[in-house]
Amino acid sequence: MLRPDLRFDTLAEVTPAVLAAHGVTSLLVDLDDTLIPSTSDEPAVGAFEWLAGLKAAGLAVAILSNGRRERVAQFAKQAEVPALAMAGKPFASAFNRARALLGSPEAATMAMVGDQLFTDIVGARRAGMVSILIRPLTKGKLPHTRIARHLERMFLKER
Repeated sequence: MLRPDLRFDTLAEVTPAVLAAHGVTSLLVDLDDTLIPSTSDEPAVGAFEWLAGLKAAGLAVAILSNGRRERVAQFAKQAEVPALAMAGKPFASAFNRARALLGSPEAATMAMVGDQLFTDIVGARRAGMVSILIRPLTKGKLPHTRIARHLERMFLKER
């Protein structure tokens, strides 16, 4: 449950070909420290282009975030993708609502890309989705995130 199916340093490594090789046709993506640093309002370099490339390849994409509604809505509007904010990951209801946003595809054809083991990866695995862990863009803005990052490193030591 605490091991991601796939692990990459950057979003750029999560290509349509990699996703297709794992049977993924729909993608959920975390926002903070995955697409945009938690310490900034500016998206990561290439984030919009990466999303556009996925959509151009025919993948359905939505943002699934525990972040603030305004922040998530602003990014989603610019990226032209649907989004759920303050979602409640890793709980099943968050992933079920996100599936509905994308027309309720089979969970096995979906993946979750995120930077946090205990929310993104655990939630995706529990939902029956492919789980993809990305190296976080920052150490985290909030104290509980920094603590979680320390625990994550302990669980992920054996790569």
